Amino acid sequence: MIYSNVSNLSQYLEQDVYLKINKFLQQVNENMEEGRYEIWGDKVFARVMSYDTSLPEECKIEAHNKYIDIQATIIGAEGIGVYERERLSEKGSYQQDNDVVFFEETGAKMIAHTINIPGYFTMLFPEEAHRPQEKIDEINKVKKYVIKVAVK
Repeated sequence: MIYSNVSNLSQYLEQDVYLKINKFLQQVNENMEEGRYEIWGDKVFARVMSYDTSLPEECKIEAHNKYIDIQATIIGAEGIGVYERERLSEKGSYQQDNDVVFFEETGAKMIAHTINIPGYFTMLFPEEAHRPQEKIDEINKVKKYVIKVAVK
């Protein structure tokens, strides 16, 4: 997991990948339409979404096999709990079409927690299960983008 300012993103990606992502980042604004944004075919793409945040116990823990997540907030804030995937029990089977598997929290300890606010990102790798959508203080909504970068 990496948590940093979006201005530091180039430090954590190969240059060709970062240059393509940077073109998307230059478009990011509060009025962006929700949906999928093509960046580099299936290698790199982004999704913009909005939703209500919830208490941590109401949020799902998930992980991905094919993609690294770069999650960043446009409006609002959200907490993201991070877990060692291998210490969790799967809740259902892996959904290949959506590249997601969900987990039970039973007995697993969170290893890190970030608070995404505008200007910051959390980068999550396949071995790191994560629980986004956590309510922070009295902030009930978040608009964000998730950049998906294919694992080699």
